[in-house]
Amino acid sequence: MKSIYIILTIFILNGISTIAQSQNCFCTLQGVVHEKDIHQIVPGAVIYIKGTNISTFADAKGVYSFKNLCQGNYVLICQAVGFQKVEVPVNLTAEHHEDFSLEDKDEHLQEVVVSGKKMIDVTQAKGILEGQALDQTRGQSLGESLKGITGVTTLQTGSSISKPIIHGMHSNRVLILNNGIRQEGQQWGSEHAPEIDPFVAKKLTVIKGAAGVRYGSDAIAGVIMVEPAPLPDSVNIHGEINTAGFSNGRMGVISGIAEGGLAQLKGFSWRVQGTYKRGGDLKTANYYMANTGVQERNFSVALGYNRIHYGSELFFSYFDTQLGIFAGSHIGNTTDLQNAINNPQPNEAYTPTSPSYNINRPNQDLAHHLLKLKSFAIAENLGKWTLTLARQYDWRLEYDVPRGNRNLNTLNFKLTTYTGELLLDHKPLFNKIAGSVGISGMYQENLSSSYELKKPLVNTVLIPNYQVSTVGIFLIERYLKNRWEFETGLRYDLRNAEAYGLTFNNQAYNNSFSFNNFSATAGTTYTLNNEWDFKFNAALAWRAPNMNELFSDGIHHGAAAYEKGNINLQPEVAHNLSFSANYTSEKFSLEFSPYLNFIDDFIYLKPRSENGVLQTVLTVRGAFPAFDYTQVNARFAGIDLSANYLITEKISITEKYSMVRAKDVLNNQYMVNIPSDRLESTLKYDFKKHGAFISISNSLVAKQTRVEANSDFLPPPPSYSLWKADAGFTIKKVSIGLSVSNAFNLAYREYLNRFRYFTDDMGRNVSARLKYSF
Repeated sequence: MKSIYIILTIFILNGISTIAQSQNCFCTLQGVVHEKDIHQIVPGAVIYIKGTNISTFADAKGVYSFKNLCQGNYVLICQAVGFQKVEVPVNLTAEHHEDFSLEDKDEHLQEVVVSGKKMIDVTQAKGILEGQALDQTRGQSLGESLKGITGVTTLQTGSSISKPIIHGMHSNRVLILNNGIRQEGQQWGSEHAPEIDPFVAKKLTVIKGAAGVRYGSDAIAGVIMVEPAPLPDSVNIHGEINTAGFSNGRMGVISGIAEGGLAQLKGFSWRVQGTYKRGGDLKTANYYMANTGVQERNFSVALGYNRIHYGSELFFSYFDTQLGIFAGSHIGNTTDLQNAINNPQPNEAYTPTSPSYNINRPNQDLAHHLLKLKSFAIAENLGKWTLTLARQYDWRLEYDVPRGNRNLNTLNFKLTTYTGELLLDHKPLFNKIAGSVGISGMYQENLSSSYELKKPLVNTVLIPNYQVSTVGIFLIERYLKNRWEFETGLRYDLRNAEAYGLTFNNQAYNNSFSFNNFSATAGTTYTLNNEWDFKFNAALAWRAPNMNELFSDGIHHGAAAYEKGNINLQPEVAHNLSFSANYTSEKFSLEFSPYLNFIDDFIYLKPRSENGVLQTVLTVRGAFPAFDYTQVNARFAGIDLSANYLITEKISITEKYSMVRAKDVLNNQYMVNIPSDRLESTLKYDFKKHGAFISISNSLVAKQTRVEANSDFLPPPPSYSLWKADAGFTIKKVSIGLSVSNAFNLAYREYLNRFRYFTDDMGRNVSARLKYSF
């Protein structure tokens, strides 16, 4: 029986072999897919045999291949998005070569949303402002817009200047990326707001916690990313026009953006954008504040050319603004200064009966230019190379109030910055490890009007001339396995600086500094299920002292303060721990993010005190509170909490809570200028038609009770509660929004407003916004 089975098997196999040889089922069909006329390859095109389930894709070189086909007549079909379908009959008798030449085809698609995770910072807590939430802030400054993100507050100078605070820290500890470029201006000043037009952004992202490995030293508190939309890939011209009007200050804003491509040059795209803002004196609940107007003129241009394996983008932006500084903040003598601090309302000379658009002294006048060139190329065996080069020029003028015949008391800073970065997003290693490696550098030069380069002529003007050069190398890797995602990174930075000028005793100085250190990060993300995920991150970051912290010695006009630096300051070193738990279901979402940040040699501006008595400085320009840069070991700890509950299909409630605790652990004392506890509650009704909604919000800000005795010129103000209402709807291409902030016109003072010594914060403000998309 066994012999019969063997004989039958041999017979069957021989028969199959004979049939296969007679039909020749070992034919090969291959070719190349390219565009008609220009012969540009089309990778990813789909090629299939009609009437069968046999198909393949064109590879990165546009090549496709079928093997082991039987002889016969076939219909071969090639398809690719953006091209017309091609059908070709093929008579296959042996090996056959068939190329496809595809013609362009206009596609009219509904909106397609593609979401994914970036390769970096996947283990850190983030906050994002976009869409309707971002539209509701249009017309406000960048700092004010970011207040909608939990854990972000602002440091204010009056009601027209604000800069973002993340986890209790600001200025040079918060990096701002403007269209991917590290924003470099005179950001060390408490009243130096970011020189960025928020209308450029399609999305604002806040990375909370130390991020020094990817973005370099200084990112101790976090990173703010101002992200425009990608350049268009359509030749059609489209864009939008935004207008906004505000009752307080009688301010008006108009901004427009247009973008498109060229049919004659596939892959080319362009965008132009511009904004104009004009506002007059602002009003508190009870009085106008003299000289608090604003004027702003901005524009930007972007050009891009992108193909599958290479591309470049050129971007230029210009930001120009004039900001009035409340006239009542500059006082002539010590007695008047003390009276101004103690009085509940400013002198009548500084509270006009009607608003004015005039911007007089004291004021700020500044301009910021940014030029960026970014190019990429994909190397098949390595990954994606990206080269980014940028030049920034920042010109800041700060005008003081004239005293007698002295009218030249002006701060004049000209800062030029060159930056470059070469980045490789390498191909996955072992099919599991993905990441990037890069090198970055920066050269910066600051010139003050009282100097020629390295030739001091007269006394210093608050900060000296200086030159700074930095270089850094970094490596970030990510490993993904099942529900776990791990990320680790290491960076080394070297910074050299040289400062030169004259002391008030006309003694020339020329000081050189060299700082270097490592940054590191290690974190993990665990996805429990479709509802829960957890993130943990540990990071080491550092920051070298700025020139103002080392050399300041004079009146800072915009801040209305006398500031004194310390040449012996050492770099800050931060050890940051953060955790985030996120829950999302159909009706309820929750984010809970505690953090802990130990900072050795933390540098801060402390009110000057002698024998428990706060000091002021009387100069020929008037009397000013005195502040000294000092250094302590600090501990920052806090919680960011946000929750949203869908009560019904149309009604939802949102709660946001943030708290920060900061201490000088060396002396066991609380730090000054730390945000108070904040709770924001919002009740929203969505009409589910035309995008219509209405919401009511309340912001409850507690009194800052964690302050040391005699640590400030004025005790922290009382707690306050502000109400706000918002509404909006969209009909076809027109969106309209209405808002009322401080709806009950409350008179209050914010602890983090540097001008709380002299005046109340802004009163009721009604705003209307209109957006037309075309």
